Amino acid sequence: MDEVYVLSVNNTFVMRKWMLDQDIKNIKFIPDGNGEFTEAMGLVMDGSGFGLGTRSKRYAAIIDNGVITHLDVDENGGVEVSSCSAVIGRL
Repeated sequence: MDEVYVLSVNNTFVMRKWMLDQDIKNIKFIPDGNGEFTEAMGLVMDGSGFGLGTRSKRYAAIIDNGVITHLDVDENGGVEVSSCSAVIGRL
């Protein structure tokens, strides 16, 4: 594994604060403030019932030389297929 990224439908300020508060140094954070990437991936979650608006489903992707080789989506709010241990098991 060369790099780990976290993408969230949030703005850069929130993402940076989260990264700093958790003292994270080896993970790159990508804000998807308008949810455009998330929508293009077909991974939009409607969180308006919880006061969250449009968000992203929880997922993990393994990308090899720019090609998605695994895309595992937790559909029901769990973390079974997108957990660190699950992804490492697929590498």
